Amino acid sequence: MGSESESESECVVFEGASFPTTMSSTSSSSRKLLLLGNGIYDTEIHYLQIKFYGIGVYAEADLGQHLKEWKGKSEGELTAEDSSFFPSFCKAPVEKLAKLVIIKEVKGSQFVTPLQSSVRDRLAYADLYEEEEEEALDSLVEFFQKKAWLTQGSSIFLYWPSPSRLQVSVVVGNEVDGAGSWKVEVEVGNENVARGVQEWLFGPTAVSPSLLKSLASGVLRLL
Repeated sequence: MGSESESESECVVFEGASFPTTMSSTSSSSRKLLLLGNGIYDTEIHYLQIKFYGIGVYAEADLGQHLKEWKGKSEGELTAEDSSFFPSFCKAPVEKLAKLVIIKEVKGSQFVTPLQSSVRDRLAYADLYEEEEEEALDSLVEFFQKKAWLTQGSSIFLYWPSPSRLQVSVVVGNEVDGAGSWKVEVEVGNENVARGVQEWLFGPTAVSPSLLKSLASGVLRLL
């Protein structure tokens, strides 16, 4: 998964952040999700490559049952431009979790703006952006706008109990252990918006190409 190391506590250290190899889906759940891949979101600003946050993606082991058609394929086949792998990953009816760890301090409003634009544009292009979608996306934006600063080491949790629901939590300036010590703060029940956020992270043109490559490799190991 790139620039990572395994520790005795069964964590992967990626870009200075700790990602447990398994995590509980919520603080009240005993169900374990497996770490499938890590990636980085970065961008060039004034000729400097700035790293904003590291990402870890988790899913139930049952994911493999829904992606059997990819068994025996190469990583290149999964990540090819015309591949349907990532849409299939998003649609798989299993629990998924993304843990985003802030590397460069950012305002909550700055974090959520590109997410909002991506989801809105994807849904509008598919003619799926109606009043219900706008309200659901606005609730997510308002949640992050209330977070004045996401300091280095803060964790953002995006959890999909199913492809049609998204639950979100932010733990500011604090590493979270594998026991699932985070709690749901806001829920998005709109299927199109919940799926749109998945596609923002896991879609074919997602924010982190390194994550897509690592995720493809992790799913192949699972198969």
